Amino acid sequence: MTAARKRTRSADETRALIVNEATTLFATRGYERTSLNAIAKSIGISAPALYYHFDSKDEILFASLEATLLDLCAMSTEAVAATDGSPAACLRAFVRAHVFHDVGNVDIMPMLNAGLYNVDNLIEGLPTTKRRRLTVLQREFLDRLRDILRAGQEKKSFRVDDITATAFAIIGIVDFAVYWFRAEGKLTVEQLADQYGDLALRMAGVQT
Repeated sequence: MTAARKRTRSADETRALIVNEATTLFATRGYERTSLNAIAKSIGISAPALYYHFDSKDEILFASLEATLLDLCAMSTEAVAATDGSPAACLRAFVRAHVFHDVGNVDIMPMLNAGLYNVDNLIEGLPTTKRRRLTVLQREFLDRLRDILRAGQEKKSFRVDDITATAFAIIGIVDFAVYWFRAEGKLTVEQLADQYGDLALRMAGVQT
C-alpha cells in the first residue's frame, strides 16, 4: 500500500511557523546574528521559498512583535471578560493574564520587550506605519488597564493618585519578571501570577 502523503502546510501555517521559529532564533542567537537562511533551514524550506512569505528579516521581526501584542491584548481581554466585572476582579485578572503571557514565554520575552521598547533599536529599520501599528497596540493594552483603574477610582474601590503612573508601574513589574523568573525556581507561574495580582491591588490602594 502506498504510504499516505504528508499533509502540505497552508500558506498561513507556514507563515506562522516562520514567525515562531524566527522569534526563537532571534532570542537565542540575537537578531543581527540570525540570517534568513538560518530561519528557512530551521523549518525545512529554502531561502527563496521564505521570500514568498516575507520580503525581509525586518518584516519577520514586525510580524513577531505584532503577534506578541495581539496575543497579550486578547489574553487580557478574555481574562477580564470572565470576571464578575468588579474593579478588583478585573485588575487581578488583567495582571494574571499579563504574567501568564510574559512569564509563560520567558525564553523569548526579553528579546521581544527589547524590540517593543526599542531598547536595542531593533525596530528602527521598520517603516513608520509598522512602528505606529506597534505603538497603537501597546497603547490599547495600556488603555485597558487605565480604564480598569479609572473604574475602580470612580467606584471608590481604588485609591490611585495618578492613573497613568500606576498603570505603567503595574505593567513594568510584570515586564521585568521575565529577566529573573526561572521555571525551575521556587515559584510557579501560577504563584507569581497570584502574588503580582495581590501586589497590583495594593498598588491601587486595596488591602489584600
